[in-house]
Amino acid sequence: MSTRWFWLALFAALFLGGCASDGLGGSMMGQSSDKAKKAAELQVQLAQEYLKRGDLEVARDKLIRALELDPYSAQAHTLSGFLNETIKEYVQAELHYRRAVELRPKDGDMSNNYASFLCKQARYDEAEAMFQRAFADPYYKTPEVALTNAGICAKDGGHLEQGEAYLREALDRSPNFGPALLPMASVLYARKDFLRARAFIERYDAANPANPEALYLGLQIEQALGDERSVEDYRRRLLSGFPRSREAQSLEQRE
Repeated sequence: MSTRWFWLALFAALFLGGCASDGLGGSMMGQSSDKAKKAAELQVQLAQEYLKRGDLEVARDKLIRALELDPYSAQAHTLSGFLNETIKEYVQAELHYRRAVELRPKDGDMSNNYASFLCKQARYDEAEAMFQRAFADPYYKTPEVALTNAGICAKDGGHLEQGEAYLREALDRSPNFGPALLPMASVLYARKDFLRARAFIERYDAANPANPEALYLGLQIEQALGDERSVEDYRRRLLSGFPRSREAQSLEQRE
């Protein structure tokens, strides 16, 4: 099972929910007036709202205005990176992500966002280095987020043991962090550690809304363990709850 679906959803949700910064780790490369900064922050907030609504054109206009007001706004650059990534303008996306890190070189959020982008471009070594910068931020409020992303990235790069280590550390910090439970189950399934994979998918299932990716992974784990009753239960939940999903279609094609 691929965890790419999770990666994208996690990145979008975390970014849109948390652009605020505590001001630590800032760069002295340049500075705008307080009035311009506040005006730019308002434009960034508006851009976030328009992104949530799916109005990308207006969101882009707001971000252009934000950067006109304050070219040194790391938040505006990283959100611009996200927007450009969303519309598959990857060169521009990278320019903005990189600029955000230059402006806030010690900010874990900025480094995590850029690392996530690099990993989605299959630039795993570069992503790993940027994740390490995120972990080094002692003021990073949600290190489990970067650890989870790093774990998924390591798995996607074929480094299952490293992926498990990152995800375990994320869960050590936040034991019920759902976004780490599902990729952990996926990593353990890929490592053929089916009993432990079952434990993590059950933990995820108990605390999170059902989704086709989790149900399909649970089905695969139970198939590997030979538990036909549990296989049928996952099958029923997948086909009845998410009949149009890619996973349901894949299952029907297999059958």
